[in-house]
Amino acid sequence: METVTFELQSNIAKQMEKYVHFFGSKEIMFSKFIDYQINRIKREILLMQIDLKQYEEKYNLSSDKFYEQFENGQLGDSKDFMLWSGIYEMQMSCKQKLQELL
Repeated sequence: METVTFELQSNIAKQMEKYVHFFGSKEIMFSKFIDYQINRIKREILLMQIDLKQYEEKYNLSSDKFYEQFENGQLGDSKDFMLWSGIYEMQMSCKQKLQELL
C-alpha cells in the first residue's frame, strides 16, 4: 500500500476527518469521491449529447462532421454554430477527463 500525504488548511483537514469517519476509512472515502466524479462527468456528457442531438437533427449533420467543417471555416459563425461548437468542445473535454479518471 502506498502512502499519500496532503498538506491542508486546518479547517479543510477537520472536514476531511469528518468525511473519513463518516465513510469508515480513507480508502472508501476516496473511492466514493472518485465514483462521484466519474458519475457527474457521465451525466454531463449525456446532457450535452441531448443538446448536440438537437443540432444534428436541425442541420442534418453529425456533430463530428459539423465541428470539422466549422473549424475549417466552412460554415460561418451563426449563433447556433457558435453554441453547437462550444457544447461539442465541452463534451470532448469531459470525455477526456473521464478517460483520465478511469
